[in-house]
Amino acid sequence: MIYSNVTSIFTDIKPDEPVFLRNLTVYPVCLSSENGLDVASVDEVMDNALGEFHELDTPQIGEIRFGNRGDKPVLMLDGEEITGSLQNRIIAASTFIESRISANIEVICAEEGRWSELGIFKTGYCSYPGIRALLSRHGRKENGVQKTIWKEIERKLTATQTLSSTSSMHDIYNNLQEEVDRYVEDFESLNHNTSGIIGVAGGKILGCDIFHSPSIYRKFENRLLRSYALDAIEHRKPGSRNCDTTDFLEEIKQVLQKKTRIGKSRHFSLKSSSLSGQGTIYQGQIIHLSAFPK
Repeated sequence: MIYSNVTSIFTDIKPDEPVFLRNLTVYPVCLSSENGLDVASVDEVMDNALGEFHELDTPQIGEIRFGNRGDKPVLMLDGEEITGSLQNRIIAASTFIESRISANIEVICAEEGRWSELGIFKTGYCSYPGIRALLSRHGRKENGVQKTIWKEIERKLTATQTLSSTSSMHDIYNNLQEEVDRYVEDFESLNHNTSGIIGVAGGKILGCDIFHSPSIYRKFENRLLRSYALDAIEHRKPGSRNCDTTDFLEEIKQVLQKKTRIGKSRHFSLKSSSLSGQGTIYQGQIIHLSAFPK
């Protein structure tokens, strides 16, 4: 499968006029494609009792199992949180699960201090860009990535003055929920052509998420905005750098074009001297892509 075939929707991609949510600036990314592909989010299938996570027969920190009983494929974003069971985890990489199948999912622990039963798995938050950038930079299977994530959560706990008996990312969100709510309290939705966002705060690009179509993007909009807001809390001071979101998107396109082939895996990674990212492919099209500056 040649990469130029799957990157065609990125030909005319560009940031739209920004939306200001306190000190978080959100640049909509607009694509003209809407091919009718209908996917479900994890929240949708679990809320309708059509999907379920559970531990493996022999539980592993880095892997859990998901059963999709619905008629739609399920898209999971890198960094989405799954809470409960033996410990909270986050999805290690953008993942696409076909309808009516079960599959093992690579995960990263987001709660270092617990390995004890706490009921069934439930959906949680989406990891803030700082964690997702580390996932994309270090790779899913790189030695030490788990410790790197634990270290970042500890840093965030300290920076936000959050107490957590189990060093849980979930506790950071719970502690700052009212603050995050203020970012989105008057927000309804970006324009109907929006297929992704670039988040900027403190003169720095936090990251971006781009989807194959506006309808897929809208399923994740609120969760993603809250995740970017959590990072923006740490970047309230105006930055001195000039953030060029157009150049950032151009760099993503260039990195994609340099990759000549996609392997058999539906997951792909992006790496250059200035950014890292990852994404997932279905039916020859990029369904979701996330990227973060280094």
